[in-house]
Amino acid sequence: LKWSKNISDKLANNSKEKSRKNIPLMNKRRLEIMADRHNLYIKDARDQFKVLKRNPLFIAGLCLYWGEGRKTGYGLVSVINTDAEIMHIMIKFYTEILKVPLLRLRGALFIYNDINEATALSYWSKELNLPVSQFIKTQILPSRSKLTKNKLKNGICNVYFSNSEIKIKIIEWLKLLALDMRE
Repeated sequence: LKWSKNISDKLANNSKEKSRKNIPLMNKRRLEIMADRHNLYIKDARDQFKVLKRNPLFIAGLCLYWGEGRKTGYGLVSVINTDAEIMHIMIKFYTEILKVPLLRLRGALFIYNDINEATALSYWSKELNLPVSQFIKTQILPSRSKLTKNKLKNGICNVYFSNSEIKIKIIEWLKLLALDMRE
């Protein structure tokens, strides 16, 4: 029994040591795969840009994303604004240009504590044709009514989804659009 326990311990220690040595190699390979995939997305974005740049909705969506979208981070495609028309255009950009199904979109509201949450949620859901069930928990902020004259009646809306490929492409399209505009 003791002999069996010693062999078992020795095999376990050997396995742990091999695993420890393989972790850096596995991490290196994982990073190489990610870099290859990233480069493929960049190449696709460049090819797609040549065609899409003639589409007004593509240009409008990109410009709005440039000004109002989340450009940092990995994978989260997100635009936040107080204007329902801007958000409507972004949803159209997401669904028609980026081909993201409406069911994958999520909404998030940021309201001040002097705004009725149910009213704001109902407003944004109706305006954007996005079911209430696709909104996450509302973030309630302290009122700024003493600091500002322009009171937000319906809060701030964020419409987002997660997709690393699309996020990489959007960032590349923004670079390409900037270059195109300089010419």
